[in-house]
Amino acid sequence: MFKSPLITIAFLFLTSIAFCQADTVVAAKYFQKGYGLEVAKKYKEALAEYDSCVTANPNYSKVYLYRGLIKYYLLDFKGSIEDYTKYIAVNPESSMAFDNRGYSKFSIGDNDDAMADYNKSIALNPNIMRPYLNRGGLKTKLGQFKEAIADFNIALTLSPDNANLYFNIGVSQGALEDYAAAVESFNNAIKIDPAFEQAFLYRATIKSLMRDFPGAAGDFAKCLDINPKNSQALLSRGAMKLDQGDKTGACIDFNAALALGDKRAVDVIRENCKSK
Repeated sequence: MFKSPLITIAFLFLTSIAFCQADTVVAAKYFQKGYGLEVAKKYKEALAEYDSCVTANPNYSKVYLYRGLIKYYLLDFKGSIEDYTKYIAVNPESSMAFDNRGYSKFSIGDNDDAMADYNKSIALNPNIMRPYLNRGGLKTKLGQFKEAIADFNIALTLSPDNANLYFNIGVSQGALEDYAAAVESFNNAIKIDPAFEQAFLYRATIKSLMRDFPGAAGDFAKCLDINPKNSQALLSRGAMKLDQGDKTGACIDFNAALALGDKRAVDVIRENCKSK
């Protein structure tokens, strides 16, 4: 029987559409299963489902955004960057994708490209808090403390009850030796989150530098109440006691830190404490 070439082409076209639609349905099922596993923090299982989604339909673009995050959680930073780049190729206006890719680049020490991604994220949408937080964190790492504080303050206008922002401001203020301001920032962080372990630790350290030893001792104690295994708090409190001439108390803290497995205590004990 004679078949018109046009009819054959039309049939093949319709078949390809049906095939693509079927691929999309299958990919969506894999994606939804992967997302459920991601929410449950079963990251390796989620990755397997997202991989199957990509195999079923490589053009199912949103999977690259989610798989990029999973790879970040699994410390595959380069793989994460590759997935975010694929997503951005299809969704070049996604502020979130640039911010996420920037953080993965930050994690491998690619500071210049991370900064470029944070800048792009903010340019696309200046009303999201996280890119300012992340860019401020990068500026802190680079020693640009005043610029970091400026970013954190912008972020505060978008998320005024964010304890982490006040904490980061305090860290930068401490680095600038603006100790009174740093204490106030840590106060604000703790007011929002009364169990903010690191805020107590950093406030204790700043108070120690200000020679407010009773205040520092109280904060070290609170930090250790929250987390008795915080060896940094023990080492820092020990150093403060040593500064006060309390060698016995200092060595108790140093040995406690060593008992928790903190090898930094070895040299401190050797230099300042009697051998057992």
